[in-house]
Amino acid sequence: MTIKSEALRTLPLFSGLKKDENTLLIENSRMQNCERGTFLFMHGDMITNFYVVCRGTVQIFRETPDGHEVTSDLLIAGDSLNADEIMTKQTTHNKNARAVDDAVLLVIPVKWMQENLSNFDHMAAHLMANLTDRLHSAQIEAEHQSTMSATQIVACYLQRLCMLYGFDPEGFDLPYSKTLIASRLRIELETFSRALKNLRGEGIDVDGVHVSFTDTKKTGQFVCDQCSLCEDCPAHLFLHKKAAQG
Repeated sequence: MTIKSEALRTLPLFSGLKKDENTLLIENSRMQNCERGTFLFMHGDMITNFYVVCRGTVQIFRETPDGHEVTSDLLIAGDSLNADEIMTKQTTHNKNARAVDDAVLLVIPVKWMQENLSNFDHMAAHLMANLTDRLHSAQIEAEHQSTMSATQIVACYLQRLCMLYGFDPEGFDLPYSKTLIASRLRIELETFSRALKNLRGEGIDVDGVHVSFTDTKKTGQFVCDQCSLCEDCPAHLFLHKKAAQG
């Protein structure tokens, strides 16, 4: 698939590239279509490429010894799949990556990228920022796992989905299956289902896959007031801005 310069510049990682850098990157990369369920790589595979999601969703996960999947991330357009592996110069993948739906990815040979990354200052800076953001998110999740109930964790995640996809808080459909979301939140599916029912009393109605924030202020009191980082949380700010505009 041909890479268009304009499409490349829409991805935050490459938005600051100069014209000659943009051309060089296009000449040394390719676009890849991935049907739903396709594995991009598996734990233990040799690292040969760097991947950036252009369209669709990709699940990053590991398997436990008893065969359960533990999802560490769900990546959407603009996200990189294995920036941490590239920056730390690992030789094999330490996780699995699978397309949740039909996806399109930018694929860059890792050898070329490692040899040329120092010449792309803007891209290198974005990769470091990406890793910092993920570390920050992991710290927040660790705090939530130790201080919040399952219902609060689910409510927080639904707020984040609103922000990530620009959904209307008054009504939207879950972009992933409940099984996948439960795996991402590291809770059992039964616990996730109970949490969805409990949310009605906290300003969120869930009917099947349809979600509606009926009382944003009440939801904020239930979740955000219990989080030490809420004032810097993009999802918190997004929802409260929406509520103020309403």
